[in-house]
Amino acid sequence: MPETEEAAVTVRSLTKCYRSGKQTTAACRDINFQARAGAITTLLGPNGAGKSSLLKCTAGILLPDSGDICVCGERNPAGIRSLVGYVGEQPSLDGALTVAESLLLEQSLHSRQQRPGRQADRTDGQTALRQAVKLTGIEAVLGKKCAGLSKGYAQRVSLALALCFDPAVLILDEFSGGLDPAQTVAIRAALTELAAEKPVIVSTHSISDAVALGGSLVIMKGGSIVCSGNLTEILEKTGKKTLEEAFLLLTA
Repeated sequence: MPETEEAAVTVRSLTKCYRSGKQTTAACRDINFQARAGAITTLLGPNGAGKSSLLKCTAGILLPDSGDICVCGERNPAGIRSLVGYVGEQPSLDGALTVAESLLLEQSLHSRQQRPGRQADRTDGQTALRQAVKLTGIEAVLGKKCAGLSKGYAQRVSLALALCFDPAVLILDEFSGGLDPAQTVAIRAALTELAAEKPVIVSTHSISDAVALGGSLVIMKGGSIVCSGNLTEILEKTGKKTLEEAFLLLTA
C-alpha cells in the first residue's frame, strides 16, 4: 500500500511471533499498511490469517517482535492505548456493573490517561458519552447489569465503551459477531459515520461485511498481506468479477 503523509495510522515492517516451548509461530510477517479518516479500512482474511494479532499490535495491546507502529504521531504503546478505542471479538464486560456504570468507569479511566496535547474537559466527556450511547443504540439497557445482556447488546456496549472517551482511532476485531441482521446494518452505518472524522479499522472474515463497509480493503493470508486497495482495484488486480472470487483466489 503506497505511503501518504496524511495517514493517521502507519504500520511498517511489523512482525509478531508467538512462542511455545521451542516452537515459534509467526502470526504477522513484515506487514505494511496505513489507515486514515474518510473511509473504513477493512482487514479481510480467513481465521488464522493474523488479523487479530495485527490489530492488537496496532492498538498497543501487544508488542511486535519488530517493526514500527505510529498512531497520530505516537509510537509508545502506552500513548497509543490512550488514543485508540479497541473492541475485541468477544465482549469483555464486568457483569456486576450496569451499562451506565461501565461507561462512566471507562471514561474516568481514560481521563486519567490524558491524550498527548489534549486537556481533559468534563463537557466534552459528557458529549462523547451521550454520542456513544446514541450511536450504538443502547439507551434501553443503560440501567441493566452487564451480566444480563444479550450477546448483541453486549457487543454494542463494548463499542460504546470504546467510543465514550472520543478516541482518535477506532479498531474493531470481528465487529459483527453476535449481532442480528438489523443490528449489523445499524452498526455499519454508525461506523461509516465515524470514519468521516477518524480512522476506523475493522477485521472480518465476512465477504458481505467487507463489501458493505467499502473503503480500503487489506486481504491477509498466513500472516501476510496478499492484496490491498479498494474493491475496484482488487478486482482489477485479480481479474475477477466479485470480491468473493478474488478472495478465494488470493487465499486458496
